[in-house]
Amino acid sequence: MENNINLLQEWQNMNSEFQAKDTTPAIATFKLDSQSHSLVGDIMFKLKWKLRWIRIISLPMLVAAFFIKSDLQYLLIAVFITYELCIILGQREFNKIKTAIDFNTTTKQVLEDNLNSIKRILKMENIFGYIFLPISGAIGWIAYKLYVHQNLETVIGLPKLSWQLLICMAVGIPFIFIAQKMNDSIFNAPIKELESKIEELNN
Repeated sequence: MENNINLLQEWQNMNSEFQAKDTTPAIATFKLDSQSHSLVGDIMFKLKWKLRWIRIISLPMLVAAFFIKSDLQYLLIAVFITYELCIILGQREFNKIKTAIDFNTTTKQVLEDNLNSIKRILKMENIFGYIFLPISGAIGWIAYKLYVHQNLETVIGLPKLSWQLLICMAVGIPFIFIAQKMNDSIFNAPIKELESKIEELNN
């Protein structure tokens, strides 16, 4: 009888020990995942709107191209395709961002992968800005001249066109730094918070 009581007591002690080991990490993981989910969701929302704004800018160009019969049509289509390629590249990285973990990953792995994808998207946008912002003024000026003169050959032969394009490009350069400042004000704080979360998990 005494042996049975001892066995029962041992069983209860083991059961309590297993429950303590199982439930404590699960609760901690849930809390971390909940906090991380909110942080990643906020960054995803902002990135999604950046991609939407590119499309909001590009779609009117495509629509306008259907109603224009001059060489301006080709320029508008070329700019539209460039914008769309940027959206495709950004969307491909955006789709890698996860808001949940599965059995093959940990919260830390998911957050690190998310951080890398977010940084790649912002880096691609910076590269696009460095290239496209200076020439956007020049493209706009060529578009205006094509609207007036209809023919690209005529536009290329216009006097002082090279100087006009250089001035337009110079005007576009400050917008690189303006765009960078805007990005920093929007993304620096949540990215640092995400990095702190990963560092917290490392410790």
